[in-house]
Amino acid sequence: MDDPKLMNIMNGIKSFEDHCQHINSGQDESPMQMFYKDKGVFLTGGTGFFGKIIIEKLLRVTEVGQIYLLIRTKKGKDAFARIEDLFNDPVFDKMKQLNPKYRCQITIISGDCSLPGLGITPDERETIKENVNIVLHSAATVRFDEKLKMAIAINVHGTKEIIKLAKEIANLKALVHVSTAFAHCNKRYIQEKFYTGTITGENAFKLSECLDEHTLNTLTPTIINGYPNTYTFTKVLAENIVQQDAQNLPVTIFRPGIVITTYREPISGWIDNMYGPCGVIVGIGSGVLRVFTGDMDNKAHIVPVDMCVNALLASAWDIARNKYETPPIYNYVPDADNMVSWRRYMEEGFEYGCVIPMRKSIWYPRFTIVPHMWQYHILCFLYHTLPALFMDAIMIVIGKKPRMMKIYRKIHKLSNVLKYFSSNEFRFDNDNVRSLSEKLDDRDKRLFAFDMRNLDWNNLFRVSLYGLRLYVVKDDPSNIPESIKRYERLKVLHYTTLAIVYSLALWALYALLKFIF
Repeated sequence: MDDPKLMNIMNGIKSFEDHCQHINSGQDESPMQMFYKDKGVFLTGGTGFFGKIIIEKLLRVTEVGQIYLLIRTKKGKDAFARIEDLFNDPVFDKMKQLNPKYRCQITIISGDCSLPGLGITPDERETIKENVNIVLHSAATVRFDEKLKMAIAINVHGTKEIIKLAKEIANLKALVHVSTAFAHCNKRYIQEKFYTGTITGENAFKLSECLDEHTLNTLTPTIINGYPNTYTFTKVLAENIVQQDAQNLPVTIFRPGIVITTYREPISGWIDNMYGPCGVIVGIGSGVLRVFTGDMDNKAHIVPVDMCVNALLASAWDIARNKYETPPIYNYVPDADNMVSWRRYMEEGFEYGCVIPMRKSIWYPRFTIVPHMWQYHILCFLYHTLPALFMDAIMIVIGKKPRMMKIYRKIHKLSNVLKYFSSNEFRFDNDNVRSLSEKLDDRDKRLFAFDMRNLDWNNLFRVSLYGLRLYVVKDDPSNIPESIKRYERLKVLHYTTLAIVYSLALWALYALLKFIF
């Protein structure tokens, strides 16, 4: 590991971990720590990427009384089986060391946001009503191509059921509804306020109840007209439900941008999925994704998940202390004073990816960014489809199952999802987020840091690439030297192949011209 760039990445990660150890070593309780101390927190979406960090943060940094996790049965596993899998994630390792009796602070509530009454038993409902003080509603279907009926059931009706439950809680201090900064992406300037949609959340739910799924699927393009997918559309409807049904509750709406890996805590670069731009970086690093489309000079509204969760927890703390005429809304996106473009994200991701290449890459990583769809389709055929057909043909000949075309169909689906957000420029107000940051004292600014003006993008890119390689691709750091050697061999093979292809093309052109003239 003599490469100075590689040493820079490793040293950056170590300094981040040392920093986190320092901020967690204080003895005096901060105002936010005192707020969460002995409180009952009801959390939805706790098994997801976002929810895991919420749970980890509360158990590691605060003396939260009890966390009530709403968990549904999934893939044949009930709520109790899923909780065992949840805490096996390495993101909880540090918390387990500091809080070995954490399981005493977890209560499982078996339920489902898509069901009436959240699918909770009467006894469990009574437990929540008597013991919960803070409700954090982060559950949602984040599939952009989700059927509208299911998206409404989870994102809209689920929110309505959460509010109904919150109204019954005896000592409710705060209710935080997690939306998305891109809920109102039919606008290019998005402020921290409510917007009026084409239909109310209540009417949308009634419509989904009246129509069968086939009819609703047929009408979906008309119903969501102006929105790129059912996810953003139903998030608008959910905000409308909050506006209409949560009056007189201590409620706030939290709109995160595009959430990526952790920045500093509990471990740098952690992530458990390949959604969004992180999937693009993995695709490029593995040598599979070679073409991308969009306006790369547009701003990338990406935010690290740990800072995002800190802001969310601060919003609950604030709404419990203050009364507002209308629920405060927080656009948690990069600050206008410290932003990066998609081009910088892609190029620096590629640069760091070359320093710590993936062992499982299938080809030398190269990629081309084009602004127009006609260019994208041509290059996709040349760089994706033709090589995939060739490799699948080889697999068939040697008696193995072809898989490259299937992989590229998924890649093109991801590219189409991201195209809307990378091709359009969005501007956001974040005055409420700035104001919230100023309300924290010095201790909380260290323990719950979320001011995006202080973010070092270079460090974030470094730890993100390292984390993607370790936690998503499952490449052990010990194999980096071997991966670098393999990377160099693929580089030679790549340029040798290009030389052969270009030579054959020139020879064919020469032969054609000779034949004609």
